[in-house]
Amino acid sequence: MTDRRSWYHTIDLPGGPTPGYYDTRRAPSFVPWPAAVSGGRCLDVGAFDGFWAFEMERRGAAEVVAIDLDDPRKLDWPYDRREWGPAAIEQWASGRGPGFAEAAAALGSKAKWAARSVYELDPEVDGTFDVVFCGALLLHLRDPVLALERMRAVCKGSLVLAEAIDPPLELFVPWLPAAHLYPERDEWWRVNSAGLVRMVHVAGFRVGRVAKRFVVPLGAGAPADHRISRLSGLAARRPGRRGILTRSLVAEPRPPTEADLRRDE
Repeated sequence: MTDRRSWYHTIDLPGGPTPGYYDTRRAPSFVPWPAAVSGGRCLDVGAFDGFWAFEMERRGAAEVVAIDLDDPRKLDWPYDRREWGPAAIEQWASGRGPGFAEAAAALGSKAKWAARSVYELDPEVDGTFDVVFCGALLLHLRDPVLALERMRAVCKGSLVLAEAIDPPLELFVPWLPAAHLYPERDEWWRVNSAGLVRMVHVAGFRVGRVAKRFVVPLGAGAPADHRISRLSGLAARRPGRRGILTRSLVAEPRPPTEADLRRDE
């Protein structure tokens, strides 16, 4: 179907599914989609191969813009990986952009790709969006709160997240907003649900619905020796399931609260 060596998303194309590292094809059923997706202007932040951009288009979006970085040197590398990390991306053929272009052509998609960092989002340049979607990106960012603030700047309707959640924190300290730091695994801040909700609030959103936990399994493109703990399945109340523990929520931009204003005095 393709000569491209590495896909991140598993996307159903006319010639068969792409061999993605992760298989997110069931994930949309766990997302609390706002009605504004249909007929709205939508943004997919950290799009990679474009699975979520194409999903919003399938759900009736009038316009979909997908952004990601096409230069691996601009990713948030930790200190010890800055030299060899970008070269590894090229070696593994896992860059952002080529998969999106191939999938969009196969699907006849009108979604637009832009090589752009989430930190660069600006309403003067990008306009505003009815729905801003971000999937499994925050854990890879050095400053996820800043990223959320930039999303807020271009969001005039709803923010939708589908973010990886840390299973041990979710199981053992679910009431405390917390995060594990894993930069050596390309995961800066993996939070629990309370931590995710808190970050979204601090960035200027009012959190609405928080959907139930689910597990995103590995796809056909994942290495055979990739091992994932059973804790994800336990935390999702689906013992035996292996994959990435994920939780979705929908939020709306909010003005500063009175308590926040008093703290600023």
